[in-house]
Amino acid sequence: MLETISQLVHEKRKSLGLTIEQLAQRSGVSVSLISRIERGDLKNISINKLNDLAQSLELRLGDFFVDDRLSGVKTLALVKYLESLPQRRRETVAGAVLKLVKH
Repeated sequence: MLETISQLVHEKRKSLGLTIEQLAQRSGVSVSLISRIERGDLKNISINKLNDLAQSLELRLGDFFVDDRLSGVKTLALVKYLESLPQRRRETVAGAVLKLVKH
């Protein structure tokens, strides 16, 4: 799980165009802690700090705890987009995406 968190923090920070220093400033989490998280050199982290990072990275705390196969930045963005749609529209968009990828 910590490996998933490390990768997600790194990828999402990069996708937002943030340096580690900028993320530290946004989140109130130290540069050294963020660096250790991204390197996977961390045995544990408090839920409060993880939540601060999630909010600063435009993620939800739960995004750190999804199945490893669904933890990529783009996959999470797609899931978040689908979740934001009304049920009928979500099914239409999901159907279109599935049709696109199956061809």
